[in-house]
Amino acid sequence: MKTKLFLGIVAMALFSSCEDLFEEKKTVIDISEIESDMTFSAVTESTDSTRSSLSDKTNSAGYYSLYWTRGDAISISDGMSTAIFTTEDEGTPFAEFTRKEGRIASGATYMAFYPSSITPSHMVLPAEQNYVANNIKDFPMYAESKTKELKFKNLCGIIRLSLKSEETGSIEVSSISLSADNAGMSGSFIIGEDDYAIVDGSDGVVLTCEKAVPLHESLETDFNIVVPQGDYNPLRVKISDAAGKEMNLVSEDRVHVERSGITKIALTLGSSSFDSSLEMIPITESDVEFTER
Repeated sequence: MKTKLFLGIVAMALFSSCEDLFEEKKTVIDISEIESDMTFSAVTESTDSTRSSLSDKTNSAGYYSLYWTRGDAISISDGMSTAIFTTEDEGTPFAEFTRKEGRIASGATYMAFYPSSITPSHMVLPAEQNYVANNIKDFPMYAESKTKELKFKNLCGIIRLSLKSEETGSIEVSSISLSADNAGMSGSFIIGEDDYAIVDGSDGVVLTCEKAVPLHESLETDFNIVVPQGDYNPLRVKISDAAGKEMNLVSEDRVHVERSGITKIALTLGSSSFDSSLEMIPITESDVEFTER
């Protein structure tokens, strides 16, 4: 439904002798079609990575499913205004999103982002991420559509540090920082032709554990860190334990990350490696070797 607002100031003279001092003025504001209860359908990208939450298992091709989580919020822009939409769907790659706040015009070319903190006027990858056991949080995605059907593309990939300790319970990880000499991992970005985020700058990213995570001798603990596609050469890793000690590692070769992919690096850590001298760190599932610095 189209709405026209007529704002009129009609000059009325109290005395006939003053009528010529006033004239009728009308301003017509044409507002595009606006729906108060818009609903969008959103589907995640079916590929080998992740988004709001990872499925518990991979499929027969070895790929993770991309699942929406109840309460997920996306931002949708019509090119002029931005509104926030949320879903009540859970554990599925397809979800319905309804408007929570803001207004956008119907019939526009829509630009949508997940998480909702990303908008056309605020395209920023955060420098801080929160650890989620065996999962991730706020994996960035983008969709553009002329209809209310949104097909999201993953903007980044994941570096997965699969960590063990030489002795169970001897190490508790409180945070992991990543950076690279040649490429940024957080900050303002644009979207490349192949749907991946290109960061402007060289800032790294830190994954923070709300509660320190203990490592085990025989079982890997995965720490998933969202980074843009690229070749990180060298990749720098700083692991901080619950006592505030640090282990600083640097790769001797590039670490390649694909958009919508997971690059796994497996490490076995020893307590003596924290605040120690230069030491080689073996990598069991990567062509990249790390050394302490």
